[in-house]
Amino acid sequence: MKVIVARDIVKYHGGDLKVLSGATLSVEAGEKVGLVGRNGAGKTTLLEILAGASEPDAGSVEHPGGAKVGMTAQKLYAGERGSLSVEEEIISAFEPLMVREKELEELGARLSEDPSDNLMERYGRLQSEFERDGGYEYRARAASTLSSLGFAPEDWKRPVGSFSGGEQSRIALARLLLEEPDLILLDEPTNHLDLRAIEWLESFVKGARSAVLVVSHDRYFLDAVAGSILELEDGRLQRYPGNYSKYVSEKKAREEQLARKAKANAERRAQLERFVERNRAKASKATQAKSKQKLLDRMEKIEDPKSAAKNVRLDLGGETARAGRVVLEMEDVLYAHEDADGALLEGLDLVIERGERVALLGPNGTGKSTIMRLITGELSPQRGTVRLGNNVTPAYQDQQLARLDDSKTVLQETMDTTGFDAPEARDLLGAFLFSGEDVFKRVSSLSGGERNRLSLAEIVVSGANFLLLDEPTNNLDIPAREALEDALLDFRGTMFFISHDRYFLRKLATRVVDLEGKKLRNYLGGYDYYRSHGRLDEDSKGKKARPRRRVRPGQSKEQSILATRLVAVEGEIDATERRVARLEKELATSELYSDGKRSREVVTEHRQLKSMLDSLYKDWGELLEEAEEERL
Repeated sequence: MKVIVARDIVKYHGGDLKVLSGATLSVEAGEKVGLVGRNGAGKTTLLEILAGASEPDAGSVEHPGGAKVGMTAQKLYAGERGSLSVEEEIISAFEPLMVREKELEELGARLSEDPSDNLMERYGRLQSEFERDGGYEYRARAASTLSSLGFAPEDWKRPVGSFSGGEQSRIALARLLLEEPDLILLDEPTNHLDLRAIEWLESFVKGARSAVLVVSHDRYFLDAVAGSILELEDGRLQRYPGNYSKYVSEKKAREEQLARKAKANAERRAQLERFVERNRAKASKATQAKSKQKLLDRMEKIEDPKSAAKNVRLDLGGETARAGRVVLEMEDVLYAHEDADGALLEGLDLVIERGERVALLGPNGTGKSTIMRLITGELSPQRGTVRLGNNVTPAYQDQQLARLDDSKTVLQETMDTTGFDAPEARDLLGAFLFSGEDVFKRVSSLSGGERNRLSLAEIVVSGANFLLLDEPTNNLDIPAREALEDALLDFRGTMFFISHDRYFLRKLATRVVDLEGKKLRNYLGGYDYYRSHGRLDEDSKGKKARPRRRVRPGQSKEQSILATRLVAVEGEIDATERRVARLEKELATSELYSDGKRSREVVTEHRQLKSMLDSLYKDWGELLEEAEEERL
């Protein structure tokens, strides 16, 4: 049974801009569907139309059998509703059960005075229905949901309007999930959630009786919950069976097939054009030329999907100064906010070595962003030391992107930050999809994704060899996230980053540190190693947690330090080898040698990187020997 059917939806923005141009979809009861597309493609607009919050300019939306659709509102908890406590707001999702609960209480009171057969029968029937529909569990479900989304019991009595925007989004999400309409529409539900809450949400969505249509740029989440993917492109929808990974594979196969058709189409058009050009003036061939021209005019031009795509082009593989072996050292750091009763961070120890890509994980509110601000010097610890190593040049991208000047245009902000002149700045911005009049927009008017791209553009040319990134994939669509991942893999410096994007974590992290209980715990491996040795999997299933280890079984402290240094060197080798491979690919093209300046630059950089690789391999070999001696 279908819970929604949308046919040929058309929607304009601002009168002339067509956002949706014939979008058609249907969702079956209980089906879980992912909705993907670039930022600005119209995904949120489509959800609002499906929810009845916006009217289409053409087309229709049907709810067969009166199916109920639920979606969190954009403006949360304004006015009187903001005065409700968190507990009252969440419990209100069970209003039908609460009504029956009150009726049962009233019937119970009447039965004590009039135990008639009619009343007893009515009470028994109502009690059976109440139990069947989860009436005796709904308060426990509400409490469990709030806890899973990161709300402590002491917060449940607070008015919902007193929470931050991100926290209000989580409250609204919890209420919507518990209400269980026939179709749940979710717009980026993993925003503002930490890893444990995301894994809880995955489990909830997969087990929900409701159908779910979810917009998300979280590829891991889409792989876990989606049974099919809807892609919104050029105002229309295309359905792909399977989860996100299957969608990527199928889309690639379709694009390759279309590219072959486009190539054949272009070759045929070129043949016809040559014939017409050669023979239009010849009397004996004029009729044939005219016929070929008509054929050419009727022939559909097939666009190569790769040439039509607009992608962010990031390159962090440029020249940066080589830092000392130790890039960052934090020792016995204590930090407390001025108005706080106790310390937020205490006894914090951390060493990051050159070439490492270290992920900082932990529940929301534990102080991860505070650690970043301590490293940059924006905050000072009350005790302990924070030291950057020799020749370290940091660049910090904060989660709020607060260093961007909202009063400037995009072009002026870029020129002032980078020192570039206008043509150089426009070239840089073009690589990040700021083209034409976009560069004259005020920074204050940019979307979240545009602000993130602008900040990344400035970091790319900063010359930094130590990147501090706080949720760098926030508000980026999937193509931009993939471009960022590839660029960071090529980066030859050191990274320390916060992220809840598990695709991003798996691809980049060479080491994980977890912040919990005011201190950091080390995991000498990537995200998968952290999952297998941490508590994330067990916590999400309610099982007993394994003890955490600072080092692998059987390792001494000295062996643990050597293992950390090996991970750092291996990360540096990996980034350098990737850069060498890209340069060698460029060296193999004939086009390179038509540009004398560029060819000299590539040859010189290739030679320098090969020399650097020799040195890195030597360091790696020596570390292996040291590690072997420690084991003896």
